[in-house]
Amino acid sequence: MPKIVSSSIVSSSEQTNARPEQHLHVYYCLCSEFILVIDARLDKLPRRTTDRSHIIANGKRVYKLNAIESGTPVILKRAEGYEKQYRLHCPRCSLLIAYELTEKRKTGPYTYILEGSLTENQGVVPHDAIADE
Repeated sequence: MPKIVSSSIVSSSEQTNARPEQHLHVYYCLCSEFILVIDARLDKLPRRTTDRSHIIANGKRVYKLNAIESGTPVILKRAEGYEKQYRLHCPRCSLLIAYELTEKRKTGPYTYILEGSLTENQGVVPHDAIADE
């Protein structure tokens, strides 16, 4: 008599009741292109004092950034000296999204996401995207 082998998958709603801080958060460019998935909300991350960018600690956060490198670095004059930025842009509309201070991605301590460059809702411009002057 032949043996019958079967397998089954059990789905549980317990997985969806995980703590909110363990969820992944998805962010889009202003043109609605998918850009970032991260294990924390951007508004809960620390900010850089020089330009109010969100700071992602490369060793402590789990994230995927869908952006293209600009190729040549940009040198900015800061109060404490000069800063070399390796900029990352949206693959669809080329909007400046983020930058790093090291040439190779995720090798430096931080990745900086520019304030107002991303939104949680596709097609909706965040309130901090337009600066009041």
